[in-house]
Parts: sequence; structure tokens; C-alpha cells
Amino acid sequence: MAWRARAGGLLYPVAICGMGFGARLQHSHPWVFAALLVTSSLLALGRLALILRFDTLYNRNPRLWQLGFFGGLLAISGMIGGLLGFLIWSEGMTGLTLFILALTVGIAVMSVVIYSHSLRVLWVYILLLGLPPGVGLLLARDVPFWVPWFLGIAMFYLMVAARQQHRERWGNLLARDQLETLVAERTLELTRKRRDYRQIFDNAHDPILIFEPETEQVLDVNRRACEVYGFTHQEFLGISLASVSENVPRGQEQIAATLTAGVYHNFESVQYRKDGSPMFLEINASVIDFDGQPAIISINRDITERRRTEALRLAKEAAERTAQAKAQFLANMSHEIRTPMAGVVGLTDLLLGTELNDQQAEYARLIQSSGVVLLRVIDDILDFSKIEAGKLTFEEVPFNLWVTLHEVVDLLRLGAAAKGTSLHLRVAEGLPRWVLGDPGRLRQVLMNLVGNAVKFTEGGEVEVRAEAAADERARILIRDTGIGIPAEAQGQLFELFSQADGSTSRRFGGTGLGLAISRRMVEGMGGEIGFESAAGKGSTFWIELRLEPSEPPPPPATPAGRPVGCRRILTAEDNPINQLVITEQLKALGYDVTAVSNGLEALEALQAETFDLVLMDCQMPRLDGYDAALRIRQLPGAAGCVPIVALTAHAIREELDKCLAVGMNDTITKPFSGEVLRQKLERWLGTDVDAADAPRVSAATAANAAIAAQAGKALDPLHLERLRAIGRESGPGLMTRLVGQFRRQTYLDDIRGALDRGDRVALRARAHSLKGTSSLLGATRLPRLCAQLEVLAATATRDQCLQQVAQIEAEHRRVMDGLTVAVEKE
Repeated sequence: MAWRARAGGLLYPVAICGMGFGARLQHSHPWVFAALLVTSSLLALGRLALILRFDTLYNRNPRLWQLGFFGGLLAISGMIGGLLGFLIWSEGMTGLTLFILALTVGIAVMSVVIYSHSLRVLWVYILLLGLPPGVGLLLARDVPFWVPWFLGIAMFYLMVAARQQHRERWGNLLARDQLETLVAERTLELTRKRRDYRQIFDNAHDPILIFEPETEQVLDVNRRACEVYGFTHQEFLGISLASVSENVPRGQEQIAATLTAGVYHNFESVQYRKDGSPMFLEINASVIDFDGQPAIISINRDITERRRTEALRLAKEAAERTAQAKAQFLANMSHEIRTPMAGVVGLTDLLLGTELNDQQAEYARLIQSSGVVLLRVIDDILDFSKIEAGKLTFEEVPFNLWVTLHEVVDLLRLGAAAKGTSLHLRVAEGLPRWVLGDPGRLRQVLMNLVGNAVKFTEGGEVEVRAEAAADERARILIRDTGIGIPAEAQGQLFELFSQADGSTSRRFGGTGLGLAISRRMVEGMGGEIGFESAAGKGSTFWIELRLEPSEPPPPPATPAGRPVGCRRILTAEDNPINQLVITEQLKALGYDVTAVSNGLEALEALQAETFDLVLMDCQMPRLDGYDAALRIRQLPGAAGCVPIVALTAHAIREELDKCLAVGMNDTITKPFSGEVLRQKLERWLGTDVDAADAPRVSAATAANAAIAAQAGKALDPLHLERLRAIGRESGPGLMTRLVGQFRRQTYLDDIRGALDRGDRVALRARAHSLKGTSSLLGATRLPRLCAQLEVLAATATRDQCLQQVAQIEAEHRRVMDGLTVAVEKE
């Protein structure tokens, strides 16, 4: 259409020029005439430029192109119509006006043919071209009446012809264009949907496979399938699922069922990855049309982890059932242990009622205190079992509340002092002394709360305050300046087996039962328990109980004190048996002894207190003796110059050189006698301990001979006599305590466990520990067997180590038999 209109574009300025000359506008209105010529020429040139650059301009902005092209056309038609109307009005019906009118009708007819594509534009064009001449005819003089009517009929005919031309020439073409546009739109929509479906297909979380039913050959897979199976996309398209399935016949049955039903949901199958590893799959399959042929789309969910979780759940349930059986067994055993322990405590009470010297009385009280502590642990276990079974009971008897408070504080004060913590008790005068209640349960709660405060407070302060509250209630507060409780752990603090975090039990010990039992006991006694705490700012626990006043019975007697030596010695030894023997030997020589369990505690003790000498074991946890000696020598003042004597099981020159190299002064080889210890102390402390005051070793008595015969030379009778002599000087029961400690050690289990795990470092360490402890107790052959295992642990095979462990276990039984006889003969 535009290309056909290019020739007529120059016709319009010519027509305007002719009509302007005919109306003599160059004389009457020269500026109007010039403006019309310039405007029509510019419009014609603009339309010509739009036609010549159609491809570029139309494709860039079709609406703007149409506006410029048709706007110029309508503007020129309005100018031509207006000039023609002015000419007819001013000149009348002359030959020139009739010629121009006929020319205008011809232009209109030609435009009807060219511009019938845009019907509305064409109608406006005809009106702008014909209405001004019609108005001129009506206003002109001497114009026959039929001329305007003729012009109107001609315009109407032209508009009808334009409509007919539009319908015949362009209607079908527009319909086809619309159809093509619709097809293109639908094609684009289908392409977009296919792209969206492909995105969903490729980005699905589960593997999706499309395969041919008969051969099971893979036709397409998504990215997740490639990730799970380990194949590339190209590798997948060339395989059959039968090659990666565990049970091919079962898979074929499932395919047949899918083809029959159209869908097949939630069946499980085992298939293999590229590396051969199996995986459990939950499969949902459906029949689809894939490129004109039937296919199966399979959505495979990997449930391997879920299967593993289910197996773990079943194992957990089995473990819980086992734990319940263990709990029942533990409750039964606790009852069995409690019966003889009650006899021990009762007999100790009777013993304290006899004539004993101060030292004997003190030992008896220590036995009683230890028995009470052990009973308390057993009671915790029993109470836990009763709580679980809902059978926890309470009694109501008269007891001295003040004495109970003092007993708890006094029992824990020594342990608090050892940590540099002050423990105070403040009892308000308004609090009744004698009340009705359950003293055992209350003591158990207080021991737990105050014990926790001491346990979690290093070098601070613990205060126990008791006062009267309303309604015959007693309020007891335990405030400490310890580590506090993090906010996130406070909600579960009173739950069973709950502690602030895993490091709490590793650092401070405990099972997490105490607070849970305490809460249930306080609530069972009709009271309340609570706390306030912040991490790093200490804690305040409180209990409130209703305790009715009662009549007071006579007060109990108070125990006697104990003497203290003049020289202070710090001994660092992690083995509890060795620590006990060394402590008793030093006490028997008259020294004031402080015992710690590792080099770090020794370092802290030297920084806090003054000591005259340090006995340092070389192999200890957290900080061994070598590193501890190096750090001690870096301390300022007298602490950095304190004599350090190493305790080592290695009787070789290299060990002495190693100890001297880190700043130690001397060594004592374990096991050692009291006389050797006395001489070393006299050398480094400059003391003059009378040898006559040291423990004496008598000739082998008949009892020692019986021991030797029983043990088959598993134990050295003279060494046992030395231990007996130490016991006679420091107090009876030393052998019983030593053997009890030795019996409770898990050396053999630890050695077996390390060997089973293949942990040669732990195997060597436990063999070394058993070597030192058994030597100290007088074993003859067992230390040598352990020393051989130390060497074998580095290079020998597992079978060789097993043979050595078997010999150690057999010799250990012989040593235990001999020690049992030694205890009976003590």
C-alpha cells in the first residue's frame, strides 16, 4: 500500500499550487499561499521518506510509522479540500473550479483503491476532501441546487465503494493474517509450556526416567537421575534399566502392571549406581506418549537413607528395651549392695561407741563418712528407679533442722577449701530448730544443691542461708559465685540426665540425676524449688518446705580434731592407688600432704599456696610431669624454685637425664620403699627425720609365708610387709583400701578394648599404668609382663599382643588372689 502511494505523494503539492494560483492567493494572501506550499511539500517529502525506509522504520515502531504516514495524508487532504472550498466560494462555478473538482474526485477514487486497507482512515480522508467543497457550493452564488447534492452522493458512493473494496480486497487477507497470528501465538505458547515442563523435568528433586516398556531402554532422563545414578546423560540414553536392576523379573512384572493400569504407585525396587553401590528406590510409574510411541515415565525416590534411619530406629528401640532391663537390674543390685553397706555403717557407729584413740576414732569416722557417701549414691540410683516406677515415699519424723544444715555444710567444707572456695552457713534466729519432716530426703536435696554449688565454684564463695517464711515454711537459699547456667540450658535443668552441656560432665562429673531427683523430692514433701542464674555470674538455688515445729531431743556429741605436720609437700599422681600409698607414706613420716591428680592442678596449687617440695609423676592426663616442671620453673619467686622430685617407673639413665633437662631435681623409681622416700626428702628438704620413726619392715611372719604360698611368688612378701608397716604407722585398713582401689580399676578391660580398636598408643599407656600400680603393690612377675607388652605394642602383630595379654590376665588373677589373702591376714 505504501509503495503504491509513493507516486501520488508529489501530486498533492502540485494540486495545492494549481488551486492557489486559481484562487489568486499569490496576490491576495501571499504568506498563506507560501505556507501552504511549504507545508504540503514537507508533508509529501516526509511521507516519501517513510515509504522509502519502510522496512527499518516500520519494524522498529509500527504505530509511530502509521501515525506519521496517515497523519500526513489526512493533513494534505484537509488542505486540498479547504482550498477547493475557498476557490468555489470565491470564483463560483467556472471551468477551472469544475476541472479542479473533477480532479479532486479522481484523487479520491484513486485513494479508495490504494488505502482501502485502513477503512477508517479512508473515510476520514474522504470527508476532509469533500466537505469543504460542499460548504463552498452552498455559500457560492448562482450554483444550481443539484450540484451540492451530486457532490454529497458522490462522497457517499466513494465511502460505500471503499467499504466494498476493503471487504473484497483485504478481508480474506486479514483473516489469514489473524489465523497465522493465532497459529504463531499458539506455537509460542506450546513452546513456552514445553520449555516450562522441561525445566520442571530437569529441576525435579527426584530422578525421572522415561524408557521403552519392552526393552526398558532409557529414552530420556533428568539431571537428578544423572546425579543419583552416576551416569552422564549420553551414557544413560544407551542403557537398559534391566542392567542396573537387582530383580529383573520383578521389574518386568511391575512394567506390565503399569501398562495394564496406566499407573503404578509406591512400589519399591533395588537398583545400582554406576559404581555398583545399591540403593533402595520408591517408584511411581505412569504410561505416557513419547514422540508418538508409548513409554513409561518413572519417578524414583531414593529411600536408602530412610531405610537406614528405620534400621537405626529399630536398633534404638531394642537398645531402650535393653536399657530398661539394665535399669531393673541396677535397681536390684543397688538393693543388694545397700544391705551390707548399711551393716558397715551400723558397725562403725558401734565402733565409735568403744574406747578408741584419736587417730582410730578419726579413721572410723572417715569409714562412716565414706559409707554414708556411698549409700547416698546408691540411694540416688534407688530413688531414680522409684521415681521411674512412681514409688518414691516420704516419712515425717522429728529432726534437728539446724544440725542437718550444719552437717551438710561441714561435710562439704573440706572439699570446698581444697578448691579455694569458702563455704558459709547463716541460719536466721526465727527458724525453728526441731521440726517434723523427712531428714534423709532433705539432707539428700541439700547435699546435692550445696555439692553442686561447690563443684561449679572455683576459688569463690558459696553461702547457705536458712530463714523462716510464712505459714510455718522454711526457705533455704544456696548462693554461689561459680560458672552459672546459660539461658538456653535453664529450661531442661531439672530434667533427668540433664546438664548444661556435654562438657559439664566431662569437666565436673555427675550423671545429671541430682537436680531431677531433688525437684521430685521437694515436690513430694509439699515444697517448691527454683533458681536464678546467669552464665559467668553464679547461681542461687532455693527451696521452700512446710516444716512444723517439734520437741527437741538431746543433741549429739561432736567429733575430735586432727593434728597437722610442719612441712608441706605437694604430690601429683593420677593413679588413685599410687596417690593413696604416697600420701600415707608421707603422713607416716610426719609431713603435711596435698594430693592432686595432674600437672595442671599441681601448677594451680603452687600458684595458690606455698609448698616445700613437689613429688611429680611423669605420665599424667591434661598436663604431664615434664611439661608441668617446665611451667613451674617459669613461675616467679619461691614457687619457681621449689624442689621437684620425679616419680617414674623407668629405672634408666635416659629417664633421669630427661627429668633433669626439664628442671626437675631428682627421681624416685617406682615402686619405692619408705626408707628411699625418707632419704630423698631429707636430702632436698634438709630435715633430719629419725630413721627410727620411719615404718619398720620386720622379718617375714607366718602370715607372710602363707601369703607367699597362696600367691605362688606372685607377690613379694617383704614389700607387703612394708605396706603393712606404713599402715601401722598411718592407721589400720591401708591394705584394704589399696586392694579395693586396685580391684576397682579397669586395666584389663581397657587393655582389651585398646587392642580391639587397634589403638596401640592407648594399649601402651594402659600397660604402663598397670605395670606401675602392680609394682607398688608388690607384684613380682606382672610388672615384667606389662613392660613386655609396652614394647610389643609398638611393632608386634595383634596375635602376639593377644598372647601377651592372656599371660597378663592370668598373672593378674594370681596377684588378686594373693592380695585377697593379704587383706584377710591384716
